[in-house]
Amino acid sequence: MRRIAAGPTAVIGDFRRYPGCRLLLSCGACGWTKSYNAERILARLLELKTGGHATRLDQVAKRVQWPCPGCHRMHWKAGFAYPAYIDAGEVRRQAARYRN
Repeated sequence: MRRIAAGPTAVIGDFRRYPGCRLLLSCGACGWTKSYNAERILARLLELKTGGHATRLDQVAKRVQWPCPGCHRMHWKAGFAYPAYIDAGEVRRQAARYRN
């Protein structure tokens, strides 16, 4: 996964700026990571009425209620990342597809 430097004020709704990106949940203690579909996370926040498009990524990470499988701590960080198979050309292609 290639992380996207979205900044500390990034919100979950920003995933549309990065076509093909995933929400990357990572443990701050051991570095274990798992990626999720950002649209599904946003839909779940809206369903539970606990957040929406303007929910910051640090708030999304605080909502995780299970410990890390690697170190059994709860020190989560959230961010956006591109999967390994998506290169710069694929990002441009997907952006054009969404735009048109």
